[in-house]
Amino acid sequence: MGLPLAGALRSAFWSMKIGAPSVPFVTKLMVHTYTAAEPGIFVNSYLLETVDGVVLVDAGLLVSDARALAARIAALRKPLVAAFVTHPHPDHYNGLPYVAGDEVPVYATAPVAKTIEQTAIAKREQWQPVYGAEWPDRFRVPDRTVNDGDTVDVAGLRIRVHDLGPAESHADSYLLVESDDQRIAFIGDLAFEGVHSYTADGHSGAWLAALDRLADELAGVPLYPGHGAPADVGLLTRQRQYLLMYREAVRRLAAGEPRLSDAQKLELEQIMARFVPDAPLGWLVGLGADAVAAELAA
Repeated sequence: MGLPLAGALRSAFWSMKIGAPSVPFVTKLMVHTYTAAEPGIFVNSYLLETVDGVVLVDAGLLVSDARALAARIAALRKPLVAAFVTHPHPDHYNGLPYVAGDEVPVYATAPVAKTIEQTAIAKREQWQPVYGAEWPDRFRVPDRTVNDGDTVDVAGLRIRVHDLGPAESHADSYLLVESDDQRIAFIGDLAFEGVHSYTADGHSGAWLAALDRLADELAGVPLYPGHGAPADVGLLTRQRQYLLMYREAVRRLAAGEPRLSDAQKLELEQIMARFVPDAPLGWLVGLGADAVAAELAA
């Protein structure tokens, strides 16, 4: 996801066991989730703990959350052996310098790594005035690039990386993690659960196509999203419904124009608030309006 609000910081942890004794994979996998509070856009960072170490999936937005995540890793008393970044939005890579030391390899697809390298400084210049010291003064580009379908064997896990191209962001991917006969998927921001969606990168049409693809590829696989609780493949259906509603509302309000007026954005926010009552991060609705209007106009 792109960006943020302010308020008191809190965090929540929960964990889930999967897997069963087998060779060559681990005998037990624990998935620990660190969830940022509203200032950190409720983003999830995942710690995959095995007998051999810990693997990180995404690293959060704010300095305080990254430091809390690092403390959580230290409390596990096992080495962090690798990190993965699902896509190039700051709430998924900002915390890397505070969590993963230089000796820890950071994996991502080549498009994800390239986009981070190209946009991280501009993102900092845009948002550090808002967040002050909470926005990191440095960033880390993933140094181990992988291609679509490549497999990384680490900490007793088999992690297959799938490159989806532009969707929610300019470069999206998901991770399929195998342990014994169990499979779970970390899908980044390809689907949001319980919060409004970020649409400001303007790829909503490609995003819908990616969701259609994933509905087949991930049927029966537990999904761990970048925002919200784990769910089954119905999560993808709900995201598709949200995007269809959003696009139709923008299409009607914009009437072929590449942008919406402030009044039209307010009406759009009201429409989406009725569609998903009580969902937080409503400011994201107006943030992405012009990008989707331009996409539809083109």
